[in-house]
Amino acid sequence: MKITELRDYQIEFEKIRADYNSGFIVINGLRKKFTLDYPIHEIANLTKDEYVIGKGDSTFCNRIENDLNDWGNIHGSPAIKFGLYFGKYGEDKTRKYRIGRNEYGTDENIALKKILSSIVELLENKDDFDILKKNPISPMYKGKILSVYYPNDFLNIFSAKHLNYFINILGLDNDSKSELDKQALLLHYKNSDKVMKEWDVYEFSKFLYKSFGNPNDEVKEHNISKELKYFRLRDFPPIESLKFDYVDLQTNELTEPKEKRTEKETKIDYSNRSKKFKRIGDRGEQIVLRAERQFLKKNGKMDLAKLVDQISERDDSVGYDIKSYDLDGTEKLIEVKSTLRKIGKSNIFLSANELQVAENEKNYYFYIVYEVGSTRPKIWRIKSSDLLSDENIVKEPILYKLNMHTK
Repeated sequence: MKITELRDYQIEFEKIRADYNSGFIVINGLRKKFTLDYPIHEIANLTKDEYVIGKGDSTFCNRIENDLNDWGNIHGSPAIKFGLYFGKYGEDKTRKYRIGRNEYGTDENIALKKILSSIVELLENKDDFDILKKNPISPMYKGKILSVYYPNDFLNIFSAKHLNYFINILGLDNDSKSELDKQALLLHYKNSDKVMKEWDVYEFSKFLYKSFGNPNDEVKEHNISKELKYFRLRDFPPIESLKFDYVDLQTNELTEPKEKRTEKETKIDYSNRSKKFKRIGDRGEQIVLRAERQFLKKNGKMDLAKLVDQISERDDSVGYDIKSYDLDGTEKLIEVKSTLRKIGKSNIFLSANELQVAENEKNYYFYIVYEVGSTRPKIWRIKSSDLLSDENIVKEPILYKLNMHTK
């Protein structure tokens, strides 16, 4: 995400940031009381009825899920996430103790000891991510426990879908499937920003949800009206799941349609279209940034991979998006163009500044990313001189600048 855009969101959030203070005081008080009621050294001594959900409001599991819901929501997954619970399962309507995971065994008392021991292990090893990742506690529940006890060290967003959504929105690169690593990545982003580093974690999570909402895919297709479907852009897959294909393409001569279509005159929603184009463009830059770094790493150029820079985040006036490098260390200027479409007929748009820089810089490339919303995007790398001199490509001016002086 470009820094100017981030600042716009931050300005809007600053208008309401104080409104969250009273809510924070309440929920932080409940969080502190929870940690005092369940000190780490006493957790292993909890009984089944003191631990499980389904045995009243005052149990460990009920309080961490429901009383502390505003600290971070874990309602999206069933009670099996707690390892042991009291209630029904599927078509079996009998209410009884049930073990949620096979590794805890078949005896509920032994399962309880294993679960509580695992919780203690989490809390005693907060800085050792290898231990935290191997711990058998379910990911959402694990994240909630760590965040409640260590509110400055762990982000209070626990759903993998939500973490992926915010990482994609912010245009961050990520290699890990671990929710803990994704939380750490977002926290690092927060703490590296001059504005957000002054916020507490609670404010940061409120900022993300207030500014960007929940994932679009949480709204079921059949629940969306026909009028809203045009405005909805499906959420992109997690960046770490992508596989890139570089493709060598040739252009064909453009042919005019035999009969021009007559379309009804409709009012174009330029604001909405701009937002969609921006999301698609940001995703393309995210993909190319990742692809360039991987290419250099695979060819043993780790030092160059670290230097690949997304200039457009800080300055969109230079006429290109990413500075990368050839294997010999030569700088390579990359302008990224993206489309949801498959390889075939497509349009790309250039600003006058981009065109001028592309015509004057020798090592300027266009990276055109097709199927940008898929898990297997295609990247066409082509030198600007080759693209702009291609006789099969038609340049069409579509924007005019009107200079005027009024009085």
